[in-house]
Amino acid sequence: MFSTKKRKEMTLEEVTLLLRELRIPISLVFTPINLEKEKSKFFNSDVYNPQFEYRIVKNKNDKILEELSFVEKISDVDPRISDFYIALIEEKGRASDLMHAVGNNDLVTEISIERYREPSRILFKNAARVLRGYTKNYNLVEYPKDPKFLEYDQIEKVFMGVFKELGLKEWSVKESMNIAKQGAKIGVKNKEILLYKDITRSTFKLRKTIVHEVGTHVLRAHNGEMTGFEALSKANLSTYLDIEEGLAIWNEMNMGLLTERWLKNRAAMVWAIYIGRDMSFRGLYNIVLGVLPKKTAFNVVSRVKRGLGDTSYPGIYAKDTAYLRGLRKIMKALEKEPRLYNKLYSGKIDIKQCVWVEEGLIKKPSINPPTKEEWNEIFTKVGI
Repeated sequence: MFSTKKRKEMTLEEVTLLLRELRIPISLVFTPINLEKEKSKFFNSDVYNPQFEYRIVKNKNDKILEELSFVEKISDVDPRISDFYIALIEEKGRASDLMHAVGNNDLVTEISIERYREPSRILFKNAARVLRGYTKNYNLVEYPKDPKFLEYDQIEKVFMGVFKELGLKEWSVKESMNIAKQGAKIGVKNKEILLYKDITRSTFKLRKTIVHEVGTHVLRAHNGEMTGFEALSKANLSTYLDIEEGLAIWNEMNMGLLTERWLKNRAAMVWAIYIGRDMSFRGLYNIVLGVLPKKTAFNVVSRVKRGLGDTSYPGIYAKDTAYLRGLRKIMKALEKEPRLYNKLYSGKIDIKQCVWVEEGLIKKPSINPPTKEEWNEIFTKVGI
């Protein structure tokens, strides 16, 4: 698979095969394997800071990236696509560096800020406004008082029904041990929705999950694959992330599934990243506790301090800035130009890349996102 030649040009197929061999599961690696144990220690003390431990994922990234590092051009594609892939190679290298930095507070901080950027002052101000209850610009709803809950087998059946309705015949559902408790996320490589083995979820939250995961992440992945450029079906340039997550939250909001509690949690992450870089876990927690209940405050701080080892020392993981920042970008963009919405479903692209769709460089979506009315029909058919 690996060549000893320092090639400056490759074909699309050649670079795609090499990129496919990379293993960079940052979310998995950055999830502490002793989180529950450290959480218990934290709440049984007034001074303890978690000491997180992580799993190691075997990979051949260094060899693959070394071969790709010499590439200056993808020979059989439009120059814009070539430039995209060259930038992607560089970013994959930094993503691999970030994954291997796990447990090193300084490196995790440096690389994550470089990749995801710290919150701006304006974003911090808007996050603070949300935490104070100024949410009139967001279409928020209350969580149902007496929700109906479903278990794994019922949830699996619902997802399969949604896949059928959307024409996503290759997608399936799989139980996963490498996922947070009660978690649900997509696995693009094998076209799966991964569910925690003992998952239970209310019908309200399940609709929210489907709109977020399937209605955004899966559809953009599917359509990206249909372009013929595999990279557009997967996580690619860091600039795509704001749009990916912002669009998912906008879809929740549009469907009447975004609650104040959830929005405040995302605002709190921005707030915590902005102020918490030089604080210990405990120090940041004590401040976040002023705006959130203790368990929620712990969850927020554990997300922005994940990847760190000894959390008594400074450090931050900046990724969760993308959610609120992305939502606000999408709200602003769609207010100005509503026709961008369907174009954004041509793959995992950012707003600037919508011009590729307009100019025919990449295909329009093979499956358009459902309208609000169509989503409600689908939910009725699958029983939620």
